Amino acid sequence: MEQLYIDRMNSAGQGIGRAADGRTVFVEGALPGETAVVAVRQEKKSYIQARVERVVEASPERREPPCRWYRSCGGCQLQHAEYTLQCQIKAMLAADALRRIGGFEIDGEIPCVPSRSEWRYRNKASFPVRARGRAGDIGFFKRGSHEIVPVDRCPVICDRANKLYAVIKNMINYGRFCCYDEKSNSGWLRHVVIRSARDGEELLLILVAAARPEGGARESLERLYDHLKERFPELRGLVVNVNPDEGNVIIGTESVLVKGEDRLTERLGNFRLDYDGTSFFQANSEQAEQLFAYAASLVEGQNLLELYCGVGALTAFLSRKAKTITAVEVWPSAVALARENGEFNRIEGLTVVQGAAENVVAPADLEGIDCVVVDPPRAGCDKSLIETIATSRVPRVLYISCNPATLARDAALLRDAGYALDMDSLRVFDMFPQTCHVETVALLQRQKS
Repeated sequence: MEQLYIDRMNSAGQGIGRAADGRTVFVEGALPGETAVVAVRQEKKSYIQARVERVVEASPERREPPCRWYRSCGGCQLQHAEYTLQCQIKAMLAADALRRIGGFEIDGEIPCVPSRSEWRYRNKASFPVRARGRAGDIGFFKRGSHEIVPVDRCPVICDRANKLYAVIKNMINYGRFCCYDEKSNSGWLRHVVIRSARDGEELLLILVAAARPEGGARESLERLYDHLKERFPELRGLVVNVNPDEGNVIIGTESVLVKGEDRLTERLGNFRLDYDGTSFFQANSEQAEQLFAYAASLVEGQNLLELYCGVGALTAFLSRKAKTITAVEVWPSAVALARENGEFNRIEGLTVVQGAAENVVAPADLEGIDCVVVDPPRAGCDKSLIETIATSRVPRVLYISCNPATLARDAALLRDAGYALDMDSLRVFDMFPQTCHVETVALLQRQKS
């Protein structure tokens, strides 16, 4: 065991210190500014993995985690930090990535916009299911493993979703479903996904399964929906998503509506937005409204190209600034919903295109575009897409990122092609309180040659 001073954190929620021999030490359970005695868990040539054995000098913003499952569940990483410190950590993570990976000079702190709700903010939760004898377990994965932590509730999802989860959990625990066995790739039920809108006023239940429900199995699910609907009038529908493939991808490409409706309706600002069980929709609706409004405020020009548009939530906010928007999305049901949402919200000049952004966007498509808006998944933009944008001489690129590392990488590529990062535009939005996940907004502008 060794006593260390922790000077910062990484994106996995580990404190970072320096061992006596100079190696970097990643410490589970430590906060910046603390001194702790740590126990080594794993040693490598250039770094050490450790955990806090005893805090010698605690941060004044350390607190007891409110969730009793926190120390084993892998869902949250920052419950032991007061919320003000969480926001500081996220701003630090974004700045550190831009400096270290992108080579940008970041003076001072990036402003962090806190979530309006620290708890019960998530509108989506995915619970893995695993076989246990003739019954099953459901919960979240233990950190760094596929072992189920059988949580009885989650404090970051709404109360109604927690109550629905408790009923489904009871059924799984008592053998009402044939549950998935990862080792043998057998069993039917793999995940339970609960989505909510309007703080739980609407719920959608998605069972991710290895095969379509046929015959008596479907009839049993229809009866299940009727039973749940009596207890939860806010339940809009029951959907089975079919995913027979091995691996860590949760959602499959086929969905079957068992009964009810296959979508929810959310309101962000003045816009009504429908989304289904499989399409991307920001998990914190209140914070999404703040993020989208800020992103739209940075847009200049009348002709926009929006990539990774999902169901068109950001599109709606952008429409109040633009004359034309071409929105690109790869997921088929999201494309259909983006078109419907555009029509319902009376968005004029909107064209929604289906396809992967890197395959759809050609240099000719960027002629006359005033700003490209990208909101990619954690992997960031495909390099070929960045190269297409960079060679087009589009005046502005607005980048919304859920991963500071890939933002820094892609922003550096654009910088090398003649774009400058607008430091005043940088904002961090805490979309996921209690976790290390963070959204960052950055505007890049082409420099005059």
